[in-house]
Formats: sequence, C-alpha cells, structure tokens
Amino acid sequence: MADLNHVHKLRELTDNLGLMDLIEFDPSIINSEERIRKYCYENICGNYGKHHMCPPLIGSIEEIRKKLSHYDKAFLVRYSVDVDVIGDKKQVKRSKIDFHKKILELEKSFQREDVWGLVGGSCSFCIECKAVNNEPCKHPHKARPSLESLGVDVQKLLNNFGLDNTFYPDKIVWTGCILLKTKK
Repeated sequence: MADLNHVHKLRELTDNLGLMDLIEFDPSIINSEERIRKYCYENICGNYGKHHMCPPLIGSIEEIRKKLSHYDKAFLVRYSVDVDVIGDKKQVKRSKIDFHKKILELEKSFQREDVWGLVGGSCSFCIECKAVNNEPCKHPHKARPSLESLGVDVQKLLNNFGLDNTFYPDKIVWTGCILLKTKK
C-alpha cells in the first residue's frame, strides 16, 4: 500500500484535476500482449512509426515487459469529457491533451524519479511528431506512451476493476496509469 497520507493527497489532486476512479493496484496485472500490439502493426489508428511514443519506436513487447516489471505499485485513473466523439475530432484531441497534462501533474506530485505515467491515445503535443523525420522528440520530458501502445488490453484492465468499458458516441473516457517503484 502506498503511504496513506500521500494516497489522500493524490485523491484530492485527482478530484481537483477532474479525474475519476483513482484505483491503487499491483502493476503485475498489466500484461503487455502481442495480440494488442497487432493492432499497431496493422496501423489501424494511422500512427504506426509516426510517433516516438508508438510502435515500433516505443520498443518491443519484451522490452516493455522488462520495463513494466521495474514497478511495484500502480494507480489507474480515468478522465471523461462530454463530446460528439465522431463529429468533433478537435475537441476529442483537446481532451486527450488535457488528460495527458493531468497525468503529468500526477507524476509530478510524487516528487521522485521512479514514476512512469501512461496515457490514453497517442502523444499529441506536436502537430507532427519529429519521429516522422527521424528527429529526436521535441518534448521528451512530457511525452508518454499510451497503455495501448504498450500492448495493454485496456478493456480487460477495466474489467478487472468492474469499471464501465463502453464506448459512447457522446462522451470520451480516457484511461491512464501512474506506475511507481517504491522498493529498492
């Protein structure tokens, strides 16, 4: 269990940021699956090879599993925004960037180095990611991978906690995690 005082402060911060469902859990249940990564290879979202935080640049499933095994504590958070998901792509993207910034705020609240925030959807801080031109990331201190890019079945993860995993036409719900290494 995380320090109870910090968990209380974290809960206050998530409430202040408009986040929901702060759930502490053992990160060993985050399973990086080739089955999920397959969707990236098929380039269903159109971001394959175009973002530093997306495959293949984010690393192999084996590399991701090794990195995930470094952490011993995790918090799941979600962010919901009422929006016409199909018709208002601009607002959907804005909500994704807002969520990404909120994850960074949560990371910062831990005031430690062994924290890794995972977001929903591809990184959107730049209009066009520098990866397209084989250039280094313009915002390495802010760019974070999505759970999906790591091969995580977000639907299954939500099911583990009994959370709604329905896709709605009139609201978007972003899911992310904060991973911590608390043991030496």
